[in-house]
Amino acid sequence: MVNYSLNSEQQRDEVPNTYGFFVSPNELETEESVKASVARRREQKWLDMFARWSSFIESRFDKVKERCRKGIPPSVRGQGWYHLSAAKYRHENADRNCPTGNVFNMYLTQTPSSNVLEDIKKDLARSFPDHEMFRDNGCGQESLFDVLKAYAVHDPDVGYCQAQAPIAAILLMHLPPEQAFWVFVQINEEYVKGYFSDGLMAVKEDALATEILIKKASPKGYRLLRKLEVDPILYTLDWYMTLFSRTYRAPQLFRIWDMFFCEGVKVLFRLALVIVRETLDVGPPDTVTKAHKCDNAMDLIALIKQTAKNLLFDVLLIKMDKLPLTDIDLAQACAQARQQLNPDLNTTNSRKKSSRYQATKQNVIY
Repeated sequence: MVNYSLNSEQQRDEVPNTYGFFVSPNELETEESVKASVARRREQKWLDMFARWSSFIESRFDKVKERCRKGIPPSVRGQGWYHLSAAKYRHENADRNCPTGNVFNMYLTQTPSSNVLEDIKKDLARSFPDHEMFRDNGCGQESLFDVLKAYAVHDPDVGYCQAQAPIAAILLMHLPPEQAFWVFVQINEEYVKGYFSDGLMAVKEDALATEILIKKASPKGYRLLRKLEVDPILYTLDWYMTLFSRTYRAPQLFRIWDMFFCEGVKVLFRLALVIVRETLDVGPPDTVTKAHKCDNAMDLIALIKQTAKNLLFDVLLIKMDKLPLTDIDLAQACAQARQQLNPDLNTTNSRKKSSRYQATKQNVIY
């Protein structure tokens, strides 16, 4: 995991980077920059898409996907997520049908159970203390509390789960609280539905589906995982439940989310599969050799997680794109995992999986 513990001496020496994260002066100097003319041109393309959103989604979705894979410009990234997730449509529709005219504000007047509020408060200071919005009672902590509280009122069956805090915090780095809330709703209910429910059954299914896909994509890696009896939940839980927010930092994490909001949960699967293949099979020879010398599950898991951070990001994106994984492969793996974990479950009635691993085109038309 990314280390977010900071001492006072470190804090004095750090300065906020382009994305609001405190870094050392040396790290600040190594940040990549984009020419202003290029940035303005890319921004204008997205503004044009927002103005004709329905048309682009209906007839030019491949262009939207291509631009998401290149990365949404930081200045319009929040609005990109708001549109791609269909949060804008859901937000406007919900307010239109709300007696008070504003669902988010209505939720803030209500109170979830006291234990939920206490759990939320405990996690406010833990969510990105290396970011200017959330360090030392920063302005973002109040907004984070409001978003998490509102969701706990919106879905009392889920309430609050610790892994939700970093997701909501990242949304608040890009959007005002009300819009961030509606994107958060879409993540919970459309993209990773069931991840934060009691028992974590949905994320367990996806962890097992990942192992099933590894068997197909990397037989060599799969044999090693089985030899050491590695439970896939041990290396995927943190990745999936936080949408990789505890593994990658800005701007890499935001690029992953750009694709995630456009193409759906299959982006998480692709990323996980590439990391595992690189560690156990096709990556740097020294890494693969080290992996096959591991004699216990925990050492191998640690190596997999470390490899995730060490891989060059541009190479990672290329390998994700070239990974031999189709929507049908993912659908079959998810169905198989669901059946193994719930042998008595009727697969046609669970989680509506088909909408999760397909591109989200059907969710963003309005």
